Amino acid sequence: MPELPEVETVKRVLEKIVINRTITSIEVLRNSIIEGDVNAFVNSLLNEKYLSISRIGKFLIFHLTNNKVILSHLRMEGKYYEYDEDEANSKYARVIFHLDNHKKLIYDDSRTFGKMKLLDESNYLKDKGLAKLGPEPFNVTDISPIYKKAQKIRIPIKTAILSQELINGLGNIYVDETLYRSHIHPHTPTNLINKSQWEDIVKNASYIMNRAIELGGSTIKSYHPGKDIDGNFQTEIKIYGKAGEMCPICGHKYRFITTNGRGTTFCPCCQIKIGKPLNIGLTGKIASGKSTVLEVFKKEGYYTISTDEIVANLYKEEKVANHIGKMFNLSFPNKVVDKDILREHLINNPKDKKKLENYVHPLVIEETKRLLSNNENDIRIVEVPLLFQSKMDRLFDSIIIVNSSLNKREEHQKSRDGGKASALRIINESNVIDDRMLEAEFVINNDGTTSDLEKETKKVINKLKSRLG
Repeated sequence: MPELPEVETVKRVLEKIVINRTITSIEVLRNSIIEGDVNAFVNSLLNEKYLSISRIGKFLIFHLTNNKVILSHLRMEGKYYEYDEDEANSKYARVIFHLDNHKKLIYDDSRTFGKMKLLDESNYLKDKGLAKLGPEPFNVTDISPIYKKAQKIRIPIKTAILSQELINGLGNIYVDETLYRSHIHPHTPTNLINKSQWEDIVKNASYIMNRAIELGGSTIKSYHPGKDIDGNFQTEIKIYGKAGEMCPICGHKYRFITTNGRGTTFCPCCQIKIGKPLNIGLTGKIASGKSTVLEVFKKEGYYTISTDEIVANLYKEEKVANHIGKMFNLSFPNKVVDKDILREHLINNPKDKKKLENYVHPLVIEETKRLLSNNENDIRIVEVPLLFQSKMDRLFDSIIIVNSSLNKREEHQKSRDGGKASALRIINESNVIDDRMLEAEFVINNDGTTSDLEKETKKVINKLKSRLG
């Protein structure tokens, strides 16, 4: 989606195209783009001249003669192109303004989410889309009004900034960039952001967007500011879209999570979540000591979930057993999944493991989300052996990995699982934890005694408790 720097770039391009040009005719090829009566929109603008273009946040505002105003929001993919009259229209042309210099201004929008509205100079600032907007970061001279308003908001800070009501103009790219530079976790509750942090947010947002405007915005995926125009700010992006890359400050790897359905990238060590609840993902290879760590959290009074238990309960459901049986042509007694039969099949048919995961993981994710949403504990920890393969890491504010040597794990496996140890070793070899270690905020080494492991776990718990706000 074009953000403030991209819209400012579009504005500057359009000023060279339309100022002092008169509209001779208008074609509306997609009525849904126009808010209000389409015929009134067309008839009211005929023979009017463009006088100037302004911008508020992500809104473009065309000022024309006779106090006419066009309010335009590009939304996801909206673009304006200048074409010669005799050129074929662009592929996704939706509204065409024919001009008095034998040119046409084409509004192109593949997704058709963009909007235009006819207003006038006396009332356009009262439009509900504009009236709710907070100040742009460049224009903030006193942080106090923003801070006071934010104290009443408990949603994640990223969500609050994206709403445009506290500060205006930042979309997904620039929020991720701003919060990274400000060392603020995107899911920290807005009311826990202190005044100094708000000053950092505004200062960093101003710097980032000014720099992006200098470079013509960002060309990300399919978005370009205009015909044959590419922004260059993407060459200076620090974190957006770079999950898995190394943070130059702390040496950890950036993580990807979701924020109200929006993709979010953050650093697990430079951006620590403050405030409750804290959702923690716990993982490690088989027999590394995860269950012991989970038990310590439980004894300390915190909410714990074992996804192994979730899977075990799913395997007891007849519809799940029938589905898995049909997938692999297996017969399970008592209409429940027999883990030994299934394990043996996967060892002999390793390619089927991915097929099983594609079916089971979404069920586990939905059940985990349900359990977390129904619990009000300050700290909730979920043990997920295949945390990264299942992409369940996206659910958690922080990750704990329990790490131990191969000898230690095999010793534990033999004492716990006996003859299954060799099968479990094969499963461990397919685990990606070694490659994802730097995405964890906490790595607990378990090469000592159980007492040592419990002490290290309590140290982590104390750090988490200090963040509850």
